Amino acid sequence: MWKMKTAGALALALVAALSAGACSDDATRTIVEVQKKDTVTVTIRDTVRVGNTSLVFDQIERLGNPLVSEVFVEKREHDFFNTTNPITDVANFRDDIQRFVTGVAGRDAAYATAVAAALTPDMLAVFPNRAAGVTAANTDASALVGWLTHALAPNNTGYGGRKLDNDDAVDKGLMVIFGTALGNTNNVSPGLSTDNVPDNQTDPDAFPYVAAPN
Repeated sequence: MWKMKTAGALALALVAALSAGACSDDATRTIVEVQKKDTVTVTIRDTVRVGNTSLVFDQIERLGNPLVSEVFVEKREHDFFNTTNPITDVANFRDDIQRFVTGVAGRDAAYATAVAAALTPDMLAVFPNRAAGVTAANTDASALVGWLTHALAPNNTGYGGRKLDNDDAVDKGLMVIFGTALGNTNNVSPGLSTDNVPDNQTDPDAFPYVAAPN
C-alpha cells in the first residue's frame, strides 16, 4: 500500500515535533518538508545531546535486518521507509512483507504473517538474558547466537544478534522467504534460497576481528 503524507498531516506533525522539542533539551526533532508536484519528501532532523555536546544529524537511510528494505519494501516507498522509525514499521510495512511472501514467493498467508512478525519492527533483536534450552538441538550456546536465532531457535531460546564469522544473513533471509528455515516445506523454491556467494574467509581473533576484503 502506498503511504502518502498530506500537507495537512505534515503540518500537524511539525507542530507536534516542535512542541515535543520545547519540552526537553535532551532530544529534539524537526521535520523539514519538501514538496515536488504530488510527492512529499520528509527529512527527519534529530538533535541528540551527548554530555554537554549536541550532535545534529539528518536521517537519510536506515537498515536493520538484511533484505527488509531492499527486498520487501516497494521501491516507491524506500524514501518513506528511510525517514521513519522502527516504531512505525508494523503499521507501515508489515503488509509489504506479507504481500511479498504470498505474491512473489508464493507461500501461504499464515507463513507470510509469521515472517512479517519476525522482521518488524526492522531491528536487530538481541536477547542476552534468555536461558539456553536443554534439548539436544540447542545445548550448544554458540548455536543460539546469530541473525534471526531469536525467531528460529526452538522454544524462544535464541539470543539473536549477528556473528562476525559464518553468519550468512542473506542466505538465512532467502531461506526464510523461499526455503524451509521456519519449518514450512510447502511451495519452497530451492533455487532461490541462496545467493551462491560463500563466506570462505576466517575472521581473526584479534582486532579488527574481521578479515580483509575478499
